[in-house]
Amino acid sequence: MKNEIELIALIYKSVDYLKMIVEQLTSQNNQVQGWDVTYRVIANDASSEVLDYLQKNDINYSVYNDPRPNDFYLNRVYRCWNYGAETSESSNICFVNSDMVFSKDWLANLLKHHDGTNIPCSRLVESGKMTSGTHGVSKYFGNHPRNISYSDWENWVSESSRDQVFSGGLYMPCVFETERFVSSGGYPEGNVFYENGRLVAGYPNDRPVMLSGDAFCFVNLEKKYGMRHITVFDSLVYHIQEGEKDE
Repeated sequence: MKNEIELIALIYKSVDYLKMIVEQLTSQNNQVQGWDVTYRVIANDASSEVLDYLQKNDINYSVYNDPRPNDFYLNRVYRCWNYGAETSESSNICFVNSDMVFSKDWLANLLKHHDGTNIPCSRLVESGKMTSGTHGVSKYFGNHPRNISYSDWENWVSESSRDQVFSGGLYMPCVFETERFVSSGGYPEGNVFYENGRLVAGYPNDRPVMLSGDAFCFVNLEKKYGMRHITVFDSLVYHIQEGEKDE
């Protein structure tokens, strides 16, 4: 019997990014021996253009309508990720962003370290729009689905991929056992702040962010299950950075 994993991406307003991420999610780059790999795009309070494209094309998707549509966008994004996990029919999930481009064997190399004690995350190569975080690389291969330099990206990957793992890093793509992610509480509903001596999730204002929602989730998984956040250096993924937000 094969292991199973569902790749999950969110989309809300750009048909260009929708086309790109569907192409990435259905790529042969995602094939892993011994694994049944499926995908789903979640329309997160999506535009009429996105919904129309999803309905007219052969795409596996679901629709999420946030109960508080006027809430801060990041809070709604985290709730949608949690919805993705709670409605997944797969025993494992991998969250990816809609502005990502995968490399050969990125998922196979990530799953080598999915052993119940690690939270394996890909090493991101980012466009340079914003400073990259821990273990990230800033290198430009395009800033829109229409201008990605796929051949340059693939050449760079072949020269730069390393079979190494380091502690910490960025937070997506990431692999979880679905039940464990859900039972841990998943993502908080927003970034986390101190308020009256305790950590709370909510709107950004004059309070400094103590932890991103991703970091808070990973800390909970470490506390509850002893899991360790790692970055896999031969699981390389290009990240445009804030792709749909710029549309």
